[in-house]
Amino acid sequence: MEWKSVEIVADGAVKIPKRWLHLYYYEALNILFRFENALRLFVYVVLKNNLGKDWDTAALGDGITIRTETRKRIAQAREHGYLGYEVTSPMLYLNSGELTQILSSDAYWKHFAPYFRATKAVVLTKLQEIGTVRNSLAHFRPIKQDDIDLIKQNSRHVLLEIEQILVQLTAITDVVPTNSPANWYKELKAIGSDTLRTGLFSSVNQDWVRLELEYQIPVLQKSVYGPAYISYRLGNLRTPQLLARYDSLRDRCIYVSEAPFFARVQDDGNLQATKDLSIVFSREAVETGLADISAAIKDIALITEQETELIRQDNLARGELVEVKSASASLRDGSNDSKYWATSLESLSTSSTEIEAVEYWGQRWHYSTDFISSVAHYPWMPSTVSSEEWPF
Repeated sequence: MEWKSVEIVADGAVKIPKRWLHLYYYEALNILFRFENALRLFVYVVLKNNLGKDWDTAALGDGITIRTETRKRIAQAREHGYLGYEVTSPMLYLNSGELTQILSSDAYWKHFAPYFRATKAVVLTKLQEIGTVRNSLAHFRPIKQDDIDLIKQNSRHVLLEIEQILVQLTAITDVVPTNSPANWYKELKAIGSDTLRTGLFSSVNQDWVRLELEYQIPVLQKSVYGPAYISYRLGNLRTPQLLARYDSLRDRCIYVSEAPFFARVQDDGNLQATKDLSIVFSREAVETGLADISAAIKDIALITEQETELIRQDNLARGELVEVKSASASLRDGSNDSKYWATSLESLSTSSTEIEAVEYWGQRWHYSTDFISSVAHYPWMPSTVSSEEWPF
């Protein structure tokens, strides 16, 4: 048998062998992949927001819960861990049928109903129709080209409000005004130190709050190798330890993420950079859990201050929240005979495979529109699923 592969031709165009499946099969796969993962995100957010730390005790029926069933599936996947990527989020082990069962159940529909512009019966019918096409494709049965129109239309109807909640939840960039009368703002904004600063942002609809912890990365050691290369020893905030230690944050938040690193090499070769960690809560969770959240942030500020001083004195030491990592910068050619420093700070980032907590979503990103059909990197996944397509 001869398995022919695609060819990349001029201008990056792709030539597909004629013997491959019809193109509409791939279009169906793309739509269903994005639909199911958007549904996963939505179901998790609603369950976590309403059930808190016990979100994964939601029932799948017959005495089975998300927790009990997905633990078995994760264990089974690890038996063949050499295949594909390692993923630890229980949500990635639930299929669309189970997601539909959860959101349409008598016990949980009240939590999901506000996000649909239709009755439960109508929503369930549309989800079941999508599921029928999905199962045909998943089990390698033929599908019709007309099925593409059906899953597109049903996806739009079902996900209309869901896309809005996902956009609101991920694109939290509005700075909370300094004259805000909210008690939670006054309490949390005052917390900080020379090492750790706090920032507070809210979603456009005011339902979600993003607490940003900005860690001032200390340069502990700098080694210059000629005119074009510098290596560094830097302090780093340990995201896995922060999530493990502070269950008062983990249990109340929806998700935690790290911002991409942007560093600047100064004229003297020193590096300026911060590690920005975002913790996203519902506003209600912040208001009701303010005392515990405030206590945790104060403790983080105190410990990072102490441990940063510790590693300044001893580069071989490691604290519970602060550790030492290596990084580098290299001088490269830019446009018009210019030069610029390119920094390599990958060691400071935390992969989704390093943290089993479902609250860790990896690198922070946001889409102001068209989230469901264009997002390139989903929470809990260690790799992108498509190329980025920016609207400019």
